[in-house]
Amino acid sequence: MLRGKAISRYAVIAVACAISVLAFEVTRVSAKNTGNFGGDYKVIKVTEQGENVEVKVSMRVINNSGADVKDVSISLASSLHHMPEPTEAWEKEQTPLKVAVLHFNEHKIVPPLVATFTVPKAEYEQWNKKASGANFMIDYINASGEERHEKIDLAPSM
Repeated sequence: MLRGKAISRYAVIAVACAISVLAFEVTRVSAKNTGNFGGDYKVIKVTEQGENVEVKVSMRVINNSGADVKDVSISLASSLHHMPEPTEAWEKEQTPLKVAVLHFNEHKIVPPLVATFTVPKAEYEQWNKKASGANFMIDYINASGEERHEKIDLAPSM
């Protein structure tokens, strides 16, 4: 009798672990960091606007995905609240940087991308507190015609 209860406890633990792993995978797939895009960025200009900060950045984005990608949109995501999709009002309202094509491994001959984003002061202050800086995201269509949403590994440069 005691042995039957122990087995059922282990079964419950195994099922709970399986559900946790599945839930983790579902959230990870929505905005995963595949290492397909990297590079660096530099803050060129900062202008305070009340509760917000307008930040002009220069980015060198390197496409390591193995193929050209098209219909590219680069945006910022909150570094204060990590979510796979935008949840903050400023994330949803921002105008992303649009790029027609990012060619595979073409970082030596393409000029930097320049964009201006408006973020809350607390978000901008967070960039300066952590070594990884801003949280850039990319939406694009890959060589197979699939829409993708990924994090870009952009390191802050001086």
